[in-house]
Amino acid sequence: MKLGRKMVGIYSTCIILVLTLLVGMPFWAIAADTIKIGDLEPLSGPSERWGKLFSAGLQFAVDEQNAKGGLFGKKIEIITEDSELKPDVAVRKAKKLIMEDKINILASGFGSAISLACNKVASDYKTLYINFGSMSDQAQGGEFFSRYGFRVIQNAHSLHTASALLMVGKPYKRFYIMAQDYVFSYDAAKVFKEQLKILVPNAQIVGEDYAPIGTKDFAPYITKIIAAKADFVFSPATPPDITNFIRQARAMGLKAPFPFLTQIVEIAVELKDDAAGVYYVDQYSLRTNTPENQELIKRYHERYKNDKDFWLWWPVGSIGRGLIGWKMAFAALEKIGSIDPEKVIEGFEGFQWKSPVGLYTMRKCDHQTMLPVYGGIIEAGNNPWYNGSIRADVNFPYEGPKIQMFPADKVSIPATPAYNPRCK
Repeated sequence: MKLGRKMVGIYSTCIILVLTLLVGMPFWAIAADTIKIGDLEPLSGPSERWGKLFSAGLQFAVDEQNAKGGLFGKKIEIITEDSELKPDVAVRKAKKLIMEDKINILASGFGSAISLACNKVASDYKTLYINFGSMSDQAQGGEFFSRYGFRVIQNAHSLHTASALLMVGKPYKRFYIMAQDYVFSYDAAKVFKEQLKILVPNAQIVGEDYAPIGTKDFAPYITKIIAAKADFVFSPATPPDITNFIRQARAMGLKAPFPFLTQIVEIAVELKDDAAGVYYVDQYSLRTNTPENQELIKRYHERYKNDKDFWLWWPVGSIGRGLIGWKMAFAALEKIGSIDPEKVIEGFEGFQWKSPVGLYTMRKCDHQTMLPVYGGIIEAGNNPWYNGSIRADVNFPYEGPKIQMFPADKVSIPATPAYNPRCK
């Protein structure tokens, strides 16, 4: 009997010790069957469409990773919340995802203001954050930077340095900037003006406007563009404003192929013939003719080709860049072998990955992925993707076959202390 009581006492002591150790351990270190990603997207209001596109890219990347066995033998689960494209709502939902849903990774796609808010939450709660959509330069530099946050896509600087490079050798000289009163647009316009001055020194900025987000009537701005005799409009706006603006501009006399430039290639879906003549820049293009990218396109299309929503048929723009960014993140986590935030920070910094569209490198000092950017023009004529072969009503111009690739070292934002104090 004494021996029995002694064994019970030892067993009880061991249980207490184990429980004591577990109480001090973060959630990710306690056994769990799944790895949870909490994704914040606008799933209501005028930007609902774009939140769904980013969600589709994330879902495809997760589905393919789970088909490989997940991460460390654990299935990946996505919990999506509506950010409403409002930073205060995003903060509240992010805290809920962390504290109640016990997510391992916070994420967001659409909305630069949302990414700034998420970086702050990530720092406060020491939670990993993956930015796979928003592109404001401020997110990775200065006061908004978080060592727990990683951006796996392009930023405004890389994107619109490429925009200026795309203009080299083109006949345009009188540029008008028509943007939004929004953090990303200011970053984009700033770098475009700086780079255009260097690359096309005889170019002129003949006007510059920043319309409130959600503007319905662009007629006053378009009237100013026409009066300024602009021969090119640079518009780093986000949907749905960019489509409304170009559609109204076409109706007021800036007929196709009068050139606009945007980072939103998906606008061709809505603008149809009005999209002809629109230049675009993006880190992802269906026209990138590598075997890996063409195979990715086939796999993606096989998954979504029968979807009633034809926006999802192909990994265009936001879908493509987001899903490739997540594949990079999963490749990094597989190599690191952990979701302990401190171990991920150490292992993700400097990580390189050969993506289907070029080499991706996670820069150590600012957690910004350095990557190539592609540019081209939307052309009228045969569309190899949306060509009416599946549904007769789905037929419009799209990415033309002539694209330019701008390497990472030509477009990446300089790693200086003025941009981010961690950069030397």
